[in-house]
Amino acid sequence: MTQPDLTQTLWRVLRNSEGRFSLLHANHPIPAGWSPVGDAAGRADCLDRIGALWTDMRPLSVQEALK
Repeated sequence: MTQPDLTQTLWRVLRNSEGRFSLLHANHPIPAGWSPVGDAAGRADCLDRIGALWTDMRPLSVQEALK
């Protein structure tokens, strides 16, 4: 079985209720508790999107508690 070229496949950026991000292959169903952020794109573009959006690694509940 050959591995697909992951740089040529489409990915989705997902975010959960705690503000954490993840990548998911675009052909897979979105798991419960996660929401898509933007359209499916190449892996590098998705990683750039996560880098731009995920500026605080703390979960949202911790961020709110410390305000």
